[in-house]
Amino acid sequence: MHSTRHGGFTAALTYDTIKQILGDHGTYSSIDGIAIPRLTMTGKPPVDFDPPLHTMYRKILQRHFTRTAVAQYDDTLRTLVRHRIKELLAQGSADLVPALAHYLPPAAIALILGMPPEDGGKFLVWLDRLFLAARTADREAGDLALGEFKGYIADQLEQQRAAGADTVALAIADGTVDGRPLSAEEQIGMFVFLIIAGHETTVHGLSSMLYFLPTVDGLRARLVEEPALLPRMVDECLRIESPVVGIARTAHAETALVPDGRRVLAVLNAANHDPAVFEAPTEFRCERDRNPHLAFGYGVHRCVGEHLALLEMRIVAEEVLSLLPDYRFAPDFRPQWSGGKMTRGIESLPVQLR
Repeated sequence: MHSTRHGGFTAALTYDTIKQILGDHGTYSSIDGIAIPRLTMTGKPPVDFDPPLHTMYRKILQRHFTRTAVAQYDDTLRTLVRHRIKELLAQGSADLVPALAHYLPPAAIALILGMPPEDGGKFLVWLDRLFLAARTADREAGDLALGEFKGYIADQLEQQRAAGADTVALAIADGTVDGRPLSAEEQIGMFVFLIIAGHETTVHGLSSMLYFLPTVDGLRARLVEEPALLPRMVDECLRIESPVVGIARTAHAETALVPDGRRVLAVLNAANHDPAVFEAPTEFRCERDRNPHLAFGYGVHRCVGEHLALLEMRIVAEEVLSLLPDYRFAPDFRPQWSGGKMTRGIESLPVQLR
């Protein structure tokens, strides 16, 4: 499918074609940006590079985001979720999107950076100010927000070094690429990228899951009876409502799909509903034995934070099933889906808890 919007691009809609595009970084490059229209960010994030440079950037982060590495945060994140749910129970009603889905990801990002989880919200405030300043060309406001952000990072790094910590923040600060230290701009770019990538997409994944739990017939009861199905349920949520709608590439050679220089949008939600790969693709089936969804992408750029996102979704699901087993939506609730340039999620989940 071809579009003339945003300078023109071709949308890839089948699973096999999308895997081919995302798996061939030599032909389909990330260097011109991974979003249509292009994102405006402070610094150039690692996803906007191709190997070998991308590999060097990713290596700085990768060991901190393995399944084993993120497992150490389970207890802390679970305690935060339990505390928040108990607060919501005391209220009697809540909107689970701002109250829970937006609550955990900033804390998780702060934690993996080696910073107090309660400081996660500060990151989002600083970034909101930065992006607002960029949109309004208010350089003074942008410089002020960036200065505060840099000052906070510098203070935290000093504390972490004094404590002999091993954190993602220190890995970035001490990181090298091609034999040289990361520049200040590269470091800030990596911090900003981790905060953005780890927040919005996980919020959408959590909010979709919190929508499906009570709306898929018998799902909650089945998960209580068969808790081993819970990881499959999380995968099915990500398949049927991928938080990242699409990923852009630019062809650096003429192919059967597009001419040289053409922008391509790999539509992940289309791949995840391809009937050639997924039986009954519009049905929610947490018992799928094989669920090779592309919600986290594919190839060398596959989401580095995949295991942290899965951990957050699993913890929220387990604690909600334990502490909020029968939450129900407000009588006038109608789901509304929205998102940014690349993402999709549910806007609001007003629930009754008594």
